[in-house]
Amino acid sequence: MDVPSDFAGRLKLALKVVNLSPAALGAAVGVDKSVVSRWLSGRVAPSGHNLSRIGAEIARLRPGFSTLSFEAPPAAFLAVLGVGALSAAPAANSSTPGGIVLPFNAIEDARNETARRGVEYFGHYSMYYWSFTQPGRVVRMALMLRPKDGLIEARYGANGFEFGGWALLLMNRLYIQFAEQRYQAMVFMVTNPGQQPAARRITGLLMGPSDGMMVPTVSPFVMDRVGPVTGDEAQDVADFNRAQDFDPFADGAEVPADVREALVRQVTVTNTPQEGQMSLLRMNPA
Repeated sequence: MDVPSDFAGRLKLALKVVNLSPAALGAAVGVDKSVVSRWLSGRVAPSGHNLSRIGAEIARLRPGFSTLSFEAPPAAFLAVLGVGALSAAPAANSSTPGGIVLPFNAIEDARNETARRGVEYFGHYSMYYWSFTQPGRVVRMALMLRPKDGLIEARYGANGFEFGGWALLLMNRLYIQFAEQRYQAMVFMVTNPGQQPAARRITGLLMGPSDGMMVPTVSPFVMDRVGPVTGDEAQDVADFNRAQDFDPFADGAEVPADVREALVRQVTVTNTPQEGQMSLLRMNPA
């Protein structure tokens, strides 16, 4: 993506990326939309006071953005707007594959929903689910959800396990995709809706490959909030690394009774009209 070097061009690009109209920006800053039009044309530069308000309004939709971002190198400007691996289209006539683009504006919808209610989900959690490799045992993992590039970065793990990925917040549900480096495995999670003002317990379904033949396996899971994230990436990662320093099977043996009950009782198995031909597994809300 070409990045303009001038303020007017960068403001126009930023408004397009965050889906903010000139009229909405003017209302947020406290000026008439005709003033915003003059900023966008390059005929007039905003005052220092208005520039600060512009930066604050864009930062509301893209945490981490600031007035200094308008003067950042092109790659840094795109990064702080969240135009990265998940949303950047392949360069024209490029022989190198570009980023993945989801259809139907899913990424931008997730960004808007994250800006609106992502704070309800950000935090550190204990996650419990049925072991894929040791049937009948509950595993506990540390899980972190934190804001990054306008979306939600997701990480979970324990001693010997670490997964990283992204969560898309759509219709008050998280759709999370994780990658695990050692075995090139992918794991997927779909949650039930969270709660306001901050999700305390989130339930859903976890799917990934099991050992042996690496066949798809699914388990219900329960996520219990244990604390907030700070918003400082280095601090949050350090907190997560400390939080995941435990044996997932030993800690799973100490699963709280209400969590175990949720894993057992909140799963619904429904059959198709042709009884026995097909079953669907659902994790009911907590």
